[in-house]
Amino acid sequence: MKYLFKKLLIFILIFTSLKLLMYALNTGHKVTYTVGNFEIKETLKAKENEYFFILESEKEKISFKINHSYNKSEKVIKKIYHKKIEGYDCYLPIFKNKKILTDIMCKKDDIVYYEAALNNQNILEYFKQFKYDKTKYEDKASKITVSSSVDLYKDNISKNDYIALENYKGLTLFNGKHSTVKIFENDIYKKPISLFTDKYYLVADYNEEYSFKNFYVVNIINGEKKSIRSYDEISFDSYIMGTVKNDVYLFDKENQIEYKISLKNETVEQIGNKDNIKYYNGSWTAISLNEALNEKKFKTSESIEDFDKTDKIDNTYYLYKKDGNEYKVYKMDQRDKTQKIYLFNTTDLNNIIYLKGKIIYRNNTEFYYFTSFGKRLILKDTELEFNNDINLGVYEK
Repeated sequence: MKYLFKKLLIFILIFTSLKLLMYALNTGHKVTYTVGNFEIKETLKAKENEYFFILESEKEKISFKINHSYNKSEKVIKKIYHKKIEGYDCYLPIFKNKKILTDIMCKKDDIVYYEAALNNQNILEYFKQFKYDKTKYEDKASKITVSSSVDLYKDNISKNDYIALENYKGLTLFNGKHSTVKIFENDIYKKPISLFTDKYYLVADYNEEYSFKNFYVVNIINGEKKSIRSYDEISFDSYIMGTVKNDVYLFDKENQIEYKISLKNETVEQIGNKDNIKYYNGSWTAISLNEALNEKKFKTSESIEDFDKTDKIDNTYYLYKKDGNEYKVYKMDQRDKTQKIYLFNTTDLNNIIYLKGKIIYRNNTEFYYFTSFGKRLILKDTELEFNNDINLGVYEK
């Protein structure tokens, strides 16, 4: 009897170990199943907990994705509520464990609008019977005054996000509490040779007047400030070409020299001159001196016709279309290019930050998160009414 028990125990241990190994090696799945009148194609990227769905019936089709941990489970959509209302095809999927993980999605002319953007009372009235809670998509954050021009909406800021806002003498940092980092002795209103990359802020030494040798680097997590020194004098008639793996590339137009600033090694290296200028557009190529003098910046995204700006993050395209004084922003998944999802409007193409599951963008004097639960106001700086060159940086830990 003991022998049989011992063998059974060994068998259970081996079986459990094999199941754990198979789970660990499972990088995702593709399955097709039916819920009601809809055939569902479900794709999981397990590492990112990203589920992508295509829902299709005889006349309707919609695609979307969510980020949620279901421990690599398959067939996670359990019900689909669908209704045509005022020209929109509206959908509310119900997921495993009776969860609602996305806003109501309403499609019209191959564009999907979240209900938070439509705010249509007839749509709300119909879907409230399915325990749809509109309050999850409403902004309730309270305001904290940081300075005479800056207000912070603390409740909306993720604990994992470190936010840095330029001011005229340096930076203001936010994460639970706020602090300042002084970089310059005098107010500097424009700092074209500056950028945020990863957890760092890099800026030329604007304490100097015509040329400089120092770059200041601030760690926006802890506020630590360092300087990186160049052997050469660099003209302020320079511009940042772009970044590659957190190395910053700068072209000095006056002296016709290209530099690489390594934040990791804290070095400034001359890598090109008028006869040899390096350019990055997914791979390294060469450009002419005339192109460099005309401030040709590194290209990191493909262009899509009819849009003013395109960014590609993993499987998703973010598309920016001019509309009056603003840009309408859409996303499009490369796995279904027949459909776009409208997200928000922005007034500034330069202050767009993509994080895990959210985007940070600027609209006039305000900065917002955009997440699966709609937009959330995080910061307001009235100084932006007078100075459009104030930038924001965010690092997600």
